[in-house]
Parts: sequence; C-alpha cells; structure tokens
Amino acid sequence: MTRLFICILVLSCTLLSSVERIPADCQWLVQIDAQAIFKSKVGEWIGQQMVKQPHAARLQMLQAISGLDLRRDIRSVTLCGVGADDDTGLVLVRGTFDAARIEMVAQAADGHLALPVGSRTIHTWLDKGKPAAGCLVASDLLVLAKTSTRIRDLIAAVDVGRDEVSGIVTPAGWEKSALMLGAAEQIADLAAGKPESAMLRNVRSLSVRIVEEGTDLVVEGRAIAASEAAAQQLLDAGRGLVALVQLQRPDHLDPSLLTAIQNAKMSREGPAVTIRVGLAAADALRVIEQGRAR
Repeated sequence: MTRLFICILVLSCTLLSSVERIPADCQWLVQIDAQAIFKSKVGEWIGQQMVKQPHAARLQMLQAISGLDLRRDIRSVTLCGVGADDDTGLVLVRGTFDAARIEMVAQAADGHLALPVGSRTIHTWLDKGKPAAGCLVASDLLVLAKTSTRIRDLIAAVDVGRDEVSGIVTPAGWEKSALMLGAAEQIADLAAGKPESAMLRNVRSLSVRIVEEGTDLVVEGRAIAASEAAAQQLLDAGRGLVALVQLQRPDHLDPSLLTAIQNAKMSREGPAVTIRVGLAAADALRVIEQGRAR
C-alpha cells in the first residue's frame, strides 16, 4: 500500500501540462518552464550537475553541434501524446534557434529525408536504427517525434483556431507560477497494467503542478472524478494511505518524505479532489542524490 501511494505521487509528478497547441487526440502532456527552473533552487542544482562529467562533455558536444546554449536559448519543453507507450509522442521546444544550423545537422543524420509540408520541411532520419523526425514549425518552435505523420498533426493544430485544439485543460492561472505543469485525461487507461490503475478508474482527468514557494517545492494535484461519490472514495482512500504510512513508518522511506506525506493536505469540492504536498527543496535534491547513488 505504501508503494501504491508513492506510485500515485510519482505519476502525479510526471503528468504535467502545457498551454501549447497540440493535436486534438492527445490525452496527456507535460510542460517544463526551463527559464523558471534555472532561476530556482532546483536550477542551481542542475547547474552544478551540468559542469560535472559525463554531463559536461555531452552538453559541450550538443552545444557545438546545435549551437544551443540550454540556459540562454531554451524557454520551455512540452511533451504530449495519446498513449503512455506508443508512437504518438511529441516534443515541443520553445526557444531561439539557428534554422540553417539545425537543417545542416538534420541533413548529416543517417537515412535523412526531407519532406516539404507547405512552407515548412519535416526532416526524418534514423537514430540508432530507429525512425525519428523533426521540424522547425515556427522560428521559435522546434518539434521532434518518431514519425513525420505525427508532426503533420502538430502542424495542423498550430495552424487552426484555439477552439479546435485538444480539450486537455488545467485550473486557471496554474501555468503562471509552475516550474512544471501538466494534465491528462483517461488516467486509468494511461496507467493500465500498473497497480494504481484500479484506484484511478473513476478519475476523468488530472492536473498537477510543481511550484517553488520560498525554500520549498510544492506538488499540487487536482483530480476530477466521475461523480461526487467517486471523489469521496478517492479522498477517503488517500487519507487512508497517509494514515497507513504514519502507522507503518517504513524504514526505506526517507524521513523528510515521511514528514511530507504526513503533512499532505487533501480536500474535496464536488467531484474535484485536491492534494498538496510540500518538501524542502534541499531535502528533495538530497533524496534525488541518494537515489542516484544506489
């Protein structure tokens, strides 16, 4: 049961949203505000990792090939797709790009093909023997995918009116302060085969954000259940899991995580259930470092 609760928190942290226009069939998306993160406590830690090997050498190679300075040129990264493990995934990168240099890099890739789509060009190539595709859809929008068809779908979404974009939404104003923000529909389908899928079968949608408040990182999630009764069941289950963690106090759980779970705030309003969990940024980064060392 403890593992189930942790899985739900991890799932919440990975289902993060965006305000980008995306194909209408997308069921999930994840957006990272790169500039906000680099200005945060987490960004300080990332900066320290970037100068260590082997990361430093890899970044230097990436910058030499693409001309990109990650801190300066990348504004946001959005991931979206239909299923959790299929070929519908897209990566949208907002930033400052050298179009000629990107085209030169694409043309040098194995198995390169150029596919004109109106005024744009989709480039396809082989990445370690697997198909890949990319396109500079706008001067500040680079899109990567597994197939050119998926990029065509994205181009169509970018070119149509906002009312024709995917119905994935997040609570109003969440995107303004989030380091990471996300949303997903049909959660149980995305979690199919995982232990948490049974608990999520009555959840219609989920929105999650991570914000920095002072020295703390706060994860806030909001689930919309199929009914008020289902929402109450979800709330009761969450409170029950917290009580179980408090009772068992598992040895493998870091004390700071245990405290965060014990202090989690959960509430319900109609079919909406909200959970809010805070953890000192220093503790979160320490737990990450410990996990990497194992």
